[in-house]
Amino acid sequence: MGRIRIVGDVSSKEYRILEETSGELKIKNATDGVDLLKAGTTVVDASGISLCTHASRHTYGAADAIPTDGLRASQLRIVFGSGVYATITAGGTYIVPEGIYYGFLGANTRNEVYDDKAAAWKTAIAAGGVGLIFSDGSNVRLINAGTVAETSNLRPIV
Repeated sequence: MGRIRIVGDVSSKEYRILEETSGELKIKNATDGVDLLKAGTTVVDASGISLCTHASRHTYGAADAIPTDGLRASQLRIVFGSGVYATITAGGTYIVPEGIYYGFLGANTRNEVYDDKAAAWKTAIAAGGVGLIFSDGSNVRLINAGTVAETSNLRPIV
């Protein structure tokens, strides 16, 4: 029977991958004596529930089903439009046009959203960051806090 021993970098806990019988594996937290996963012809979680069985509970029409009006994976069709390249001068700003974007910000450029209650711009994505940007066309901006102009790439999701 095979065995692999792993010691966690963060927790220093010992984990083992064991072959229990021919074709069956177990992943175990050996430090705490807890079986994390068992796999053979079916995959079983730590509480002994078959993951296939558990997932089928959520299919449409099953006991714990996703509502019929719920969003289905097949309805998500993400298409990226042509990139919007915003070159912003040092200390300058750029109002993001209305839409949803996947943003790749310049090293000194951050994404901010205007908070009307606090009457202040608040950072949504830190300088040099990457993330989703939702803009109404007036209350979302990019600001370059650097000393030279730089370009950020906004990929619209259409």
